[in-house]
Amino acid sequence: MDPSTPVEMMKLRAADARAIVISFTITHVGLALILGFGGAGLQDSGVQLALATWVVLGSLWCVAFLDDAMQDLMAAASDVPGFENSAMGKRLEKTPVVVVRVANVVVAGLIVLAELLAIY
Repeated sequence: MDPSTPVEMMKLRAADARAIVISFTITHVGLALILGFGGAGLQDSGVQLALATWVVLGSLWCVAFLDDAMQDLMAAASDVPGFENSAMGKRLEKTPVVVVRVANVVVAGLIVLAELLAIY
């Protein structure tokens, strides 16, 4: 494989990861605005269910997508010759990626929990 191929793939997956983080942030800020200014319409059980469904399923989708992008980035990094000797490669060796992956799930979970409490 051409050594530039994994690097290009890493660029694409990094862009994917940034896009999903922005999407997650925008949708949850939008939901916060709805919860803050929604008024009496939020008392309807159908509206509550729709919002709760989006919060849970949308967040699961975002977390899964981000986790997949992180795994692809780590896999592609291992395909780049000499990457492990670079400063970034040495840093990634020391970084427990599992901790970052768990932290992403925990943070998203806490956001979802807070939103569900606000909805109901």
